[in-house]
Amino acid sequence: MSDDTFTLPAAATGGDVTAERQILPPARIDDVAEAVLALARELWVVADRQIVTEALLARHGITARDIDALQPDPETQTRLDTRRHQIIDNLLVALKAG
Repeated sequence: MSDDTFTLPAAATGGDVTAERQILPPARIDDVAEAVLALARELWVVADRQIVTEALLARHGITARDIDALQPDPETQTRLDTRRHQIIDNLLVALKAG
């Protein structure tokens, strides 16, 4: 391993049995920072909207327990899947991997 590479032992990847590998070279640290900031922005938008939505629903008698118990219909699941892909794509762009 050279001084400018970072490798993770297989045990550090949650029990992954793959060999040691380079995740990103140190020169890509700015890309990682961009991805973290993009993720933080996404998280804030979701947290803000969730708090507002739960407050509005509570005014109409819908509790957090009701929300947790909801199973999405196919249309809602499609919307969830689409949004998940958008978030992942945004992170990959920030990492310049997409």
